[in-house]
Amino acid sequence: MVELTLSNARSFFCLILMLLAASLSAPAAAEPCDPETAKWNPEHYYPEDAVVFHKGHWYESREMHKGLEPGITFDWNKLDSVPDCSNRPDSGKRAKGSDKQNDGQPGLNQADGKSHRGETASGMCVRPEQWLFSKSYEKGDLASHGGQIWEATGPTRGDMPDMDEPPHWKLVEEHCALQNQ
Repeated sequence: MVELTLSNARSFFCLILMLLAASLSAPAAAEPCDPETAKWNPEHYYPEDAVVFHKGHWYESREMHKGLEPGITFDWNKLDSVPDCSNRPDSGKRAKGSDKQNDGQPGLNQADGKSHRGETASGMCVRPEQWLFSKSYEKGDLASHGGQIWEATGPTRGDMPDMDEPPHWKLVEEHCALQNQ
């Protein structure tokens, strides 16, 4: 006969707590990708880790690119099973009004003649972060480089402003950070 002791009760109680904690922290059920919505499109930009379904197989993007067919180029990693799409980046278009620097209101204020591009709602000027070779940029993103402000003309990674052909950046001439230069 098993004798119930304080040590046994404590061990049993700890076991129950561990099982309860493990069940509460278990991740939600994975959301498998739908082949129809994840179908590869040569006109879309695919960021790193995006997944597509092409010619009966699943592929994961190794880096941002456009028009590179899965299964033919190194830019895609062939997957062995249907991936989980719950936390994957979307491909293609960027959300409207995504000028992060000033809430989608770029340009020149006609009343005072000053550029308000880059200003927050409270009127504080926000200089874009320094351009980084390792960072991915999307159309409309701003970056500082060489004492100037640049805007990405499309998805780009590793393309230095004012250096590549075709250009992936355009010079921003009206920005609040340039007013005092």
